[in-house]
Amino acid sequence: MQFTDDSTSPTEFCNIPWMLRINQAKKVARKRNSNSKSYVKAQISVRLRQIRLELFGEHGGPELARRLDLPARTWYNYETGVTVPAEVMLSFINQTGINPAWLLTGEGHVFREPINPRSSFELSPLQTIRQAVDALELEFSSRDNNSKALNSLLRAEVDKSFISLPLIEMDELIGYQSTPFAQRDQFMTLSDWIPRPDNSICVNVNSSAMSPVISCRSIVVVDLSQTDPKDLNGKIVIGLDQKSQTVIRRLEHSGDLLILRAEQSGREFPMIPFTLDESADRILGEVIVISSPLDY
Repeated sequence: MQFTDDSTSPTEFCNIPWMLRINQAKKVARKRNSNSKSYVKAQISVRLRQIRLELFGEHGGPELARRLDLPARTWYNYETGVTVPAEVMLSFINQTGINPAWLLTGEGHVFREPINPRSSFELSPLQTIRQAVDALELEFSSRDNNSKALNSLLRAEVDKSFISLPLIEMDELIGYQSTPFAQRDQFMTLSDWIPRPDNSICVNVNSSAMSPVISCRSIVVVDLSQTDPKDLNGKIVIGLDQKSQTVIRRLEHSGDLLILRAEQSGREFPMIPFTLDESADRILGEVIVISSPLDY
């Protein structure tokens, strides 16, 4: 995912001092590289879910998370595009026996022959990392000649795989109305993740209430059309507290009572109760995509 700035016409570009033109050209190059990286990361998350379904089944996420020594919720976040730490990725490769080259590119055999027949539970963390690194080196030693073709493919796919959404601050979400001429920052996200792009917007998170699921300074995509509490029980939403300030919380629904609950407990992030009749004014939308600061 990546920000995109307002475009500059050729005439305006020629009038920019040469140093600024160089800086602008560098920024464009960084955008292209970031879009390619975002596309690769999105495809990796799809393949992680594919392997999980094939080896552990539809409801096997908690079992895979247990083997990787992770909370189940953390693993499901990885399947939606959150950056996977290197040690988790290496352990996943070793646990499942998948081909690292296939995980990165989607090419070749899905599974590989294990380098060491011993179970990963018999290996130390350092041995696990070394074993997975050896597998990566073996798979990629003969792939250097394919890098240019892969980059060309990625550039061709980026334009049709990503969409750009407006990016606003949390306190701007109240009464937000999008216009085609609004001069706002934009944020790139994978189009397959956004079922209703006309009703979706990116929001800068300015709170640590939902950490570690959503850290402060993360960017989330909010579907403004999803406000029915009956469909949002247990899901993360953007809502309003008693002072009509914008908050990000998990919605809990029980009868006529609803609660906006933070992941962090304590006085700093108290529960926000309200009734079902108040929900239309309290729930602004559902969080459907999470991008941590490491993703952009």
